[in-house]
Amino acid sequence: MAEKVLEQLRIKLKEGLTEAVIKNLLDDLRDEKVLGKEEIEEIVQKTKTRADQARDLIDGVSRKGTKASEIMLKCLKDRDNCLYDNLNIDSCLEIPETGATCSPAPTPHSTTDKQNKLVSGDEVYKMHSNPRGLCVIINNENFPDPKSKRNGSQKDVDSLNDLFEHLGFLVEVEKDKTADQIKALMIQYSEDARHGDCFVCCIMSHGNEAGLMGCDDQICPLNDITSPFDGDNCPALVGKPKVFIIQACRGHKMQTKVVVKDGAGVSHMKKSGKVYSIAKDSDFLIALSTVEGYVSLRSEYSGSWFIQSFCKHLKEGSEQGQDILRILTHVNNEVSLEEGFIQDKNNEIVDAKMIPQPQFTLRKLLIFKAPKRHAAASKQKKT
Repeated sequence: MAEKVLEQLRIKLKEGLTEAVIKNLLDDLRDEKVLGKEEIEEIVQKTKTRADQARDLIDGVSRKGTKASEIMLKCLKDRDNCLYDNLNIDSCLEIPETGATCSPAPTPHSTTDKQNKLVSGDEVYKMHSNPRGLCVIINNENFPDPKSKRNGSQKDVDSLNDLFEHLGFLVEVEKDKTADQIKALMIQYSEDARHGDCFVCCIMSHGNEAGLMGCDDQICPLNDITSPFDGDNCPALVGKPKVFIIQACRGHKMQTKVVVKDGAGVSHMKKSGKVYSIAKDSDFLIALSTVEGYVSLRSEYSGSWFIQSFCKHLKEGSEQGQDILRILTHVNNEVSLEEGFIQDKNNEIVDAKMIPQPQFTLRKLLIFKAPKRHAAASKQKKT
């Protein structure tokens, strides 16, 4: 039965499986002795796209029969419960073998016309302006103490710049700003006449529990960064999403490692033509690279764990129509699984672990959509 479920959901699974989930499933299936080393190497060949890897994984397991397929579906439930539930797999497995086919659970993209109208209108932020809006990237790399230089941060700048240009934003990069200059920039951009359907601000610096550090070693509180864009101070962005991506330490503690065992709105009130009100601090998303009190990790050679994972998953997720909170959940999972070592303040080598922390007052689904010209160029490049 399980192999028939894999075959029936083959296309939707191929579209929904991300690179990170495919990697985790392959590890699980190797541990369970469903797939061998050579089979896995064949699936993850560098020349294969994510979709090719997903297809070969599904086909390879389903050919091995019921037991192998059951193990894969169980692993999928552990690794991506959201996709598992959206495809209604538990119900599919309960259907008797009478030739009936299972259907995915109702989602914003597979419901009645009435439901589709609700999701595409009242429940999703508009993302049609061209450009989509402003994306401001502030990178503090150099500080008074040369030892505090944030080596590798330019990798993050390049990744963010490429990502948001691809998504249709007007990107502007600011480098090495003092705390007062950061505050002034936020006020300046809140008054900018070029706002579209969304505003994005990415800030990378040192920091602590009190806020982010300017290149003068002075602290800029997070509230001084976000408050210029609230409903009182920035009328142009009322009802529109304001996204802040923050890569900075929020303390000096190092997160410890734990072992995980397997198994372990108001929109409906809006009426056409009727004025309604929302709280002034609505429509914010603040994606913090780590939780309060802890350090945030960065490689001198490949950039920060959080920003690099964020850029990869947002590009991939936006192509699949995923909303930002689902994407950030994938980012949380991937970053939490990262392994490394770091020298602490006592010059001792300790395990390097971290977990990002999104905070939001979003009222609707936020789905980033690349303009058609970008999507067409991307498709042409792949062929």
